[in-house]
Amino acid sequence: MERLTVARPPSAAGMEWLKQGWRLFKLWPIPWMGMTAAAFLAIFGISMLPMVGGAVVELLSPLLVAGYMFAARAADQGEPVTFLYLAEGAKRHGRPLLLLGLVYLVGGLLIGQAMQMLGGSSLQEMVRMAQDPASLSPEAARSVLDQSLPAVLVGLALYTPLLMATWFAPALVVFKDFSPVNALWWSLWTCFANWRPVLLYSLAMSVIAALAILIPFGLGLLVFLPWAMTSTYFAFTQQFVAGRSEQ
Repeated sequence: MERLTVARPPSAAGMEWLKQGWRLFKLWPIPWMGMTAAAFLAIFGISMLPMVGGAVVELLSPLLVAGYMFAARAADQGEPVTFLYLAEGAKRHGRPLLLLGLVYLVGGLLIGQAMQMLGGSSLQEMVRMAQDPASLSPEAARSVLDQSLPAVLVGLALYTPLLMATWFAPALVVFKDFSPVNALWWSLWTCFANWRPVLLYSLAMSVIAALAILIPFGLGLLVFLPWAMTSTYFAFTQQFVAGRSEQ
């Protein structure tokens, strides 16, 4: 396992990651979008599996992220982007990436159970309200939100560290040969240590994601997903640098 140290970039680095990711996307826009369309088709097909489709998608998600990381590195080195990179993670580091997927899957299930225990029927009512907001009066909607708020806050408090731990973990596995446990720890610690640029990046990406969803026929997502992956690649390379690791 390569020894690393974590750089401490300024808050503005979060926007720089976005800019660099966009630059990389613009180098090969059609291949990136084609690669993403292939990924969406695969995800859709797997999700149609009865009972287990959603779980399998979450289990395989680190393999998909790893494929994008390989493609981003190739593009950064001047090589063409092709959908064949989607399989690189599975070919080179399949087992540890699947273990990361298992952590994400189990963690998500446990968090969901915790939210269900706290929120119960109020969470189900909130989902129904979101699907048909006209069916509830303002007073009933306020009551549902008040009852479900504790569960939502607990879920957010638990899910945020899970996302932080899994954000850079696939890249650490495939580029630095980290074990899944070490990759999760280093990803989590780095996000905490550099919370300012990470927060700025996350807020900006949330806005971009909301705008992308509004574009018809999923075309916005064909741009958003590769941009999210290329910017993640730059966030990774600019924070994890070779050197003696300090714990």
